Amino acid sequence: MAVEVINSRGQTVTLLNPSEKGAKYARELKQGVRRTNSGSFKLDKNNKAQHLTKEQRAFRSCYLTAQKDSSKCYNAKMNKKNRKHV
Repeated sequence: MAVEVINSRGQTVTLLNPSEKGAKYARELKQGVRRTNSGSFKLDKNNKAQHLTKEQRAFRSCYLTAQKDSSKCYNAKMNKKNRKHV
């Protein structure tokens, strides 16, 4: 669950857990537009939504792939642990 905290400058900051971060990255990749942790669009100087660069797309894609790989490893390990030896 996202947590809002106040930093040392007095600004409210939203912190995401890994699953929420993954969902945010998936939404950004699908729409091609950057978002803040609270869900609003990130705007440039002209108040237009910022689009993702190739590097930003690659980073988000790799993050989601790593998250999926980690999940597969965990599930395989749990399945092996719970399997009965005959």
